[in-house]
Amino acid sequence: MLTYQDLVEHLITASFGGPQDAEQKDIRSAVQRAVQEVSYIRDWRWHHTHGRVVFDAPWTGTVTYAGGTFTRQSGDAFPLYAASGQMRIDEVVTRIASRTSDSVLVADPVIRHPEDIASPVTATLYRSFYPLPDDFRTIDSPIDQSFWTDFVFVEPDLAMKMELSQDRQGPPHAWTVRKDPDSNRWAIQVIGYPVSVKTLDFTYRRSPRALRISGHEARSRQGTVSCSGTAVTGAGTDFSQSMVGSILRLGNASDYPDSLGSMNPHIFESKIVSVASATSCVVEDSFSASGVKYVITDPVDCSPGMENCIYSAAEYWLARTRKANADDAFAMYQRDLRLAFESDQVAPLSGSQRIVWGTSGWRTPLQADDFDGGAP
Repeated sequence: MLTYQDLVEHLITASFGGPQDAEQKDIRSAVQRAVQEVSYIRDWRWHHTHGRVVFDAPWTGTVTYAGGTFTRQSGDAFPLYAASGQMRIDEVVTRIASRTSDSVLVADPVIRHPEDIASPVTATLYRSFYPLPDDFRTIDSPIDQSFWTDFVFVEPDLAMKMELSQDRQGPPHAWTVRKDPDSNRWAIQVIGYPVSVKTLDFTYRRSPRALRISGHEARSRQGTVSCSGTAVTGAGTDFSQSMVGSILRLGNASDYPDSLGSMNPHIFESKIVSVASATSCVVEDSFSASGVKYVITDPVDCSPGMENCIYSAAEYWLARTRKANADDAFAMYQRDLRLAFESDQVAPLSGSQRIVWGTSGWRTPLQADDFDGGAP
């Protein structure tokens, strides 16, 4: 697989450098910029994935309200999600800032109830914001487990107005994406709340895995390792939790492992799945070795069809930084980018919409005999 080590070694070779160049900031910076630019220049199919959030059931009971605090008077204990929920009393929706106990909720200082309530009133506590995954970039239309087809996207402004004006239980009927008010993440906001726990599924484009460990740092290659099955035992090593998800490459007793085009290509590579201590980790694949040199490096999160483009992008960014033949490097980068775009087609029939989703299941509507296969 393509790794941070491979890209750094490629730039050293392409710029006629020596081993010491692995420490140069411009080479490592060029790799970082290239991977970031190529990864975000297109919604690559490699970065499409499936996500799910689980709806929380609403709470109903009676409350009083004074000084920005709701106090439960009847009903079950306030649910744990209450700190991320909204309280509806008649036509007023209040955002909850914190849950201090089973019976006490503190209202948001801005989105709060306008007046105190001395006598118990009926209230509904529900949740409409659900955090999206940490690596979220963009989302496709979601669908809940009841396959509710009238689930439409609305802008955040309209979502706010719909939530205030509609007290609608059952399957959500509208959705939008906003910054999560409770964290530094994106969240999906749904309008309408289910009466029981349900799932919401969606596909989304994720951000690629970040590059941090190139394999040239001292701690990523110090000491030696021995492998027995998937267990790796180090001697003089300094494994850390930050290496989980990185790639362990093995050489031999005298040579560090290098890329496949080198004189000392790695003889084995596998992803690190856990680190128990500075001298013990577990990898994904089995292997047997004793007292060999190794390198730990980060994988480049891309498809095989994107690899040449990333190499060329790294060359371009290095040339741009060093102000040397950047135009020629850019021309080659554009050529490889075009080929990468073409290789991103992974399904022969993708883009041909022949089927529609209906409430009774999949169906194919009747079409004319000369129908060309476009969208119905």
